[in-house]
Amino acid sequence: MRDAGSPMPGADAPAPVAGPLSPDELNALVRRQFPDYAACRVTDASGTHLLMEADGARLRTRPGGTISGPEQAGLVDLAAFLLINARLGRPTPMALTTSLQISYLNRPRPGLLRTHARMAKFGRRLCVVLAELRDEAGDLAASATVTYSVPPAAAGPGTG
Repeated sequence: MRDAGSPMPGADAPAPVAGPLSPDELNALVRRQFPDYAACRVTDASGTHLLMEADGARLRTRPGGTISGPEQAGLVDLAAFLLINARLGRPTPMALTTSLQISYLNRPRPGLLRTHARMAKFGRRLCVVLAELRDEAGDLAASATVTYSVPPAAAGPGTG
């Protein structure tokens, strides 16, 4: 008998094509698709979490030397996008942000910034990622929940 908390058989999202994308593959994706984020580098990735570093000295700041809010939101959004691509096991450029809720908690200054993203829900069409942005001292600068719409995988030859 299935307990109420376990998913229905077949209700889970499709498994990754060939395992999660590696940090090197994700960094190549950033270079190809997001040249504006050259300051970012994935250092660790699996199907459930991702760690990305950014050189805050190369990001836009507000007067007073604080990394701008749009830059912080962009970092958590990029980390969520890359985690979803890692989990899918294939580049999926048409995965689209449908919701991004962010709380700015402390002023991050230029320096090394780390974004840790973890998968909260991986569904057939929607994925929810929880992300934290920390400054060089390890202080929590922002916390976000990012929801993505994921297109269905293209049918391969001989299917359907």
